[in-house]
Amino acid sequence: VRNLRINFRLDKDTTFEAVKGISFDIPKNATVALVGESGSGKSVTSLSMLGLLPKENASVLPGSEIRYDGRNLLELDAVELRKMRGADISMIFQEPMTSLNPVFTAGFQLGEVLRLHMGLSPGAARKRAIALLDEVGIPDAEYKINAFPSQM
Repeated sequence: VRNLRINFRLDKDTTFEAVKGISFDIPKNATVALVGESGSGKSVTSLSMLGLLPKENASVLPGSEIRYDGRNLLELDAVELRKMRGADISMIFQEPMTSLNPVFTAGFQLGEVLRLHMGLSPGAARKRAIALLDEVGIPDAEYKINAFPSQM
């Protein structure tokens, strides 16, 4: 990440620079935690790396670079970014339970990610999702796979 600058449009005439020229490197195969005070731009920086900033009011300023595997992620289209998300680059959100859609079961949502990013069949995705729930200590994983987020 080089000279990352991100503005949010607050109204027709006002913008706020939420990220002001941050630069850092992430070694290959590393797990990284961004640490800082509340409001310091950690989430905005992370969301920008995944191409998940709201297009309506957020903009990455010219001169910013987010490079991965020799490519500037800011130049990729939505399809290319989607292929990368979860497969090559991923993020664990601060409040993971609010990250799940309340109208779909945990199994459906986990399975969707596994099918899209790992190419698993629906049956294989379900088995892997149960194993993942079990690995992270969710009790009764075979039952919880059918639960909605509010029931977890």
